[in-house]
Order: sequence, then C-alpha cells, then structure tokens
Amino acid sequence: MLLPLRIVSAVVFIISLFFVYSAAEAQTAEMRVGANIHDIEILGFGTNKEKENSVAINAELVFEEPQFLKWALSPQPYIGGTYNLEGNTSYGGGGLLWRQGFGNKFYGDFSFGLVIHNGNLEFDRPTTPAESLVFQEQTRENIEFGSRILFRQQIALGYRFNKTYSAEFFIEHLSHGRILSSRSNEGLDVIGGRVAKRF
Repeated sequence: MLLPLRIVSAVVFIISLFFVYSAAEAQTAEMRVGANIHDIEILGFGTNKEKENSVAINAELVFEEPQFLKWALSPQPYIGGTYNLEGNTSYGGGGLLWRQGFGNKFYGDFSFGLVIHNGNLEFDRPTTPAESLVFQEQTRENIEFGSRILFRQQIALGYRFNKTYSAEFFIEHLSHGRILSSRSNEGLDVIGGRVAKRF
C-alpha cells in the first residue's frame, strides 16, 4: 500500500514541476484577482457541510498556449492561490486551462490542476468515549481532506468589457478523488467572482 502511494506522489510531483516549468517558459497572458466563498451548496453544487463556510481571496496568472501542447486543444498553463481570510483552508498550485468563446463578449473556461493546501488531512479515530467526543467536535468543524495534494477542477463564465478587462463567475471543486489517497475525501466546493486583465 505504501509503495503505490509513493509512486503516485512521485508522479504528481513530476506533473507539478511540468506545469510550473511550462508556466515559466510561457508569456503571461492574463492576471485574475477575486474573492470566493468556501464550503457551499447552490443549486445542487456543493455538499453544504458548512464546516468551512468562509470568505477567501484568490489570484492567478494565466500564460499563453505553449506550442508543444497544441495536440491537447491548446490549453493555457496557470498558477495561482487562494488565501482564506477566516483562517480556514488556503491552497495554491497550477494546471491547465481550456477556453471557448461564445460570440465577442462571452467565454467559458475549464481548468484542471493540482493544489497543495494547509487544511486537515484526517483526525485519529476514537477508541474511548472521551476521544469520541473530541473526534465529533473536530469533524463537525473541520474538513478531512485525506491528502496534502488535491485535484482542482474549475468552471468559469466570463464577460469581456473590452480587449483588456473582463469579469468572471466561477465554481470549483477540490478533492483527491480516492486516487491520490485512500483516506477521507470530503473535499471542498467553492463559488466566487473575479476581474481579469489581459496583457
């Protein structure tokens, strides 16, 4: 069990380095800054655990499409992070973004990547009644992510005001999908908005 986990961790690390290298080699195309709400449920999206229902700020740099990724429908590498203003889970990482325009003003994004977070992994399971009370309190107020590295999927809808500025609404999900770990996988669901500036 430990060996496959190490192999998966090594692969994730190599992929992360690939994303960072790709981003460093590419020219910056866009900067995005905004705010979001963690641990939500809206119209069936999210789990409504409300363990970390809180506000965070986020920032990202999106880079031009590298030539060597043309075969993958020309994704754009990105790097970024989210800082929770209420002391809950913050995270940062990178990945790839695919964009599709809808007319002159609207566009949609799908992003997939990896993040590293500072949240809880998993609490020790109780063996005594006293430990059970502590465990119930811990799991009532904290998300058990199960892995320090998580997959991040995001869908965004954007509106261009002009060639330079746009506004975006987005939803995202973080979890290890029982691929990066066999431990708890509560995950985190986020909704937010941001402004973007193209260079």
